Amino acid sequence: MRAKEKKGGAYILFALFCFCCGLMAGRLRVSAGEVISIDANRRYQGMNASFAKGYTPSVRKGEMDLVVPFQTDLPLKEDCLSVKISFEREENSPFHFKNYWKKVKRGKRGIYLYRCKVKLKKDRVNGQYPLRLIVSAQTAGETVEQEFTVYVEITDGRDFTPPEEGVDLKKEEQWEMETDSLDKEAETEKKRQKPKVRIEGNSLNGEFLMAGESAAWRLMAKNCSESQGIWNLKVTLISEDADLVFTNTSWYFSQVKAGGVMDLSQNISVGAKTAKETAVAQFLFDYEDEGGENCQMTETVTLRIARKQKAELTNISFPKSVYEGDTEPFSFQATNVGLAVIYNAKVRFEGRGLFAAKEIFLGNLEAGEAKEGEIPVFVGTLDMEEGIQDEPEQSGDQSGEHGEKYGETLGVAVFTFENEQGEVTEQRQEIITAVQKPEVVELKVQEEAPETNQWWVTVFVLVILGLLAVILWLIARGRRK
Repeated sequence: MRAKEKKGGAYILFALFCFCCGLMAGRLRVSAGEVISIDANRRYQGMNASFAKGYTPSVRKGEMDLVVPFQTDLPLKEDCLSVKISFEREENSPFHFKNYWKKVKRGKRGIYLYRCKVKLKKDRVNGQYPLRLIVSAQTAGETVEQEFTVYVEITDGRDFTPPEEGVDLKKEEQWEMETDSLDKEAETEKKRQKPKVRIEGNSLNGEFLMAGESAAWRLMAKNCSESQGIWNLKVTLISEDADLVFTNTSWYFSQVKAGGVMDLSQNISVGAKTAKETAVAQFLFDYEDEGGENCQMTETVTLRIARKQKAELTNISFPKSVYEGDTEPFSFQATNVGLAVIYNAKVRFEGRGLFAAKEIFLGNLEAGEAKEGEIPVFVGTLDMEEGIQDEPEQSGDQSGEHGEKYGETLGVAVFTFENEQGEVTEQRQEIITAVQKPEVVELKVQEEAPETNQWWVTVFVLVILGLLAVILWLIARGRRK
């Protein structure tokens, strides 16, 4: 008897202990309820109403789209909490029992928005069913766990009918397993068809960025999925080219609907001394699909760079005064003073009354390269075209624009070259000269004196020579004596 009393007392003490533990557990739940709560006043994307106004998850094509906004005033570790669904294995439960555990990151306004698509059974029965959500988070030094219940209204199923006697439960279980297998295959297929993001609307596609200048870059990205949206999209621009400067290298979009477009436009600058002809910009897309799974994609854009051409004519030489009928040289030096190659460089000379014999073709000039040239220029009159006089010479003064033959005229040196795209640049330099009337030089020829007969001079010279010979003879004779 006493043994039974002792045993009964032990049972009482154990019951009291369990009761106290229950009270303590109840207090912990109350404490946890103060840490995490549902934002019942606002409606978020995918919700038909706020919780305060009777939100119910939507059901479409055998899936229930569940959206629950959690909030807390305490800082959580890594700014995230974990949510899982605990199913009640009721006989008529419309839910497929599987793991829907998911980590939820803190979003705008401090909201932890939990999104989940729950598979429904094909033979689901209409009615209202509770769905238990277990939320856990880690605060400073402790882990908090809390339970929430969301009621789901099923209206697209069949009405409840009592089960018939003699139903083979094993066949029902086998059918359930086959259905789960098909759902897993469908889920795998869905994972294979994750929403893709692509670059579209590139305004610099096929265009050139000019070195040393800035340009507006219109760039769009698109969610190519026709049925799935994406969430928490972060776009990062990566470029290893130090000569490219971007005004923006990262973007964030909380949600992009199916087929939605994101604007990534900005300004881009290129260094003036860059030697590259192309540069690569890489875009990294990091986002979540509708199932909360993380997705990453990379798109690469190639930018074409052109260096600005700069060339000039120097050391130009042409007389300030020329005479009709003469041919004078026009000399010059063409210099590439830029960083880009110039192509098909040419120099020609033209002007009223001045007719160049040819056009000089210099070809391509590398950066810093110079080439010299000379063009013979025939000097005509101001009223001549193509070296032929328009009118016969008239007497009297010639006046008027078309009547004058001599005077000042304007010569022009035309320097042309092309860039890599075949675009032509033309430079013109003016040269002022004066066309003068040719000088007439008279040659005076001195007339020769007429020849005269001077025989007497010869006789006189002979007489003198004869006298000298006699004198010399006499002197020699005297010396002998």
